[in-house]
Amino acid sequence: MKKLILILLFSGFFASSCDTDNPYTGECFIPEVSVNAVVNLSLPEYFKLQNIGEFVFLEGGNRGIFLIHNYDDRYYALERTCPYQSDEECAKIQVDSTSLFLKCGTLADTGFVECCASKYQFDGTVFEGPSRCNLKFYQISTQGSNLYISN
Repeated sequence: MKKLILILLFSGFFASSCDTDNPYTGECFIPEVSVNAVVNLSLPEYFKLQNIGEFVFLEGGNRGIFLIHNYDDRYYALERTCPYQSDEECAKIQVDSTSLFLKCGTLADTGFVECCASKYQFDGTVFEGPSRCNLKFYQISTQGSNLYISN
């Protein structure tokens, strides 16, 4: 009986340590960093965000933030770190403006270099590739022409 209990305990431990859906240890892990930004849509560098389908890159987060005015007329602040094997140097989200989606890889002098083949919609949901996780998003609140981005 004692052996059976030990076997069950060890099997439960090993099963939980291999759980890739755990956001702190699995493939969806992206380190937490403090994000606190204000974007004034009246400023020239952000004025294009008033149009649906536009986006800008912002400093912050782990590898930067996309601020997107999506086709559902909502704003999304998305982390640029790909959640699939996020520790890889190439795991950075880029915009494919010809197909209107986000993809994992890096830009080089020779063009786009794919990393994991994951693709995401502009709202951050995964729709193709090995990633099972949506892009990490940051909270947005609005006051007048200001967008406040935080976590």
